[in-house]
Amino acid sequence: MTRLEAIVSRHRPGMDIGGRARALAMRFLRDTSGATAIEYGLIAGLTFLAIVGALRVYADRVGAMYQYIGNNVAKSS
Repeated sequence: MTRLEAIVSRHRPGMDIGGRARALAMRFLRDTSGATAIEYGLIAGLTFLAIVGALRVYADRVGAMYQYIGNNVAKSS
């Protein structure tokens, strides 16, 4: 048992504000249930940013290609 856990366990029966804060901090430090969801959210966000960046580059190149084609069609007419 860590020192903090020992302090929290001594204060549980008539827990004061400091004891409640320590107990809440210990519960928060031990809780890992949301960690996976946060990790998946970060992965999805980074994937989205990579896709948006790639689409911007692709859109610029496609726009330039159609501009080139349009100019050459206009010259030949």
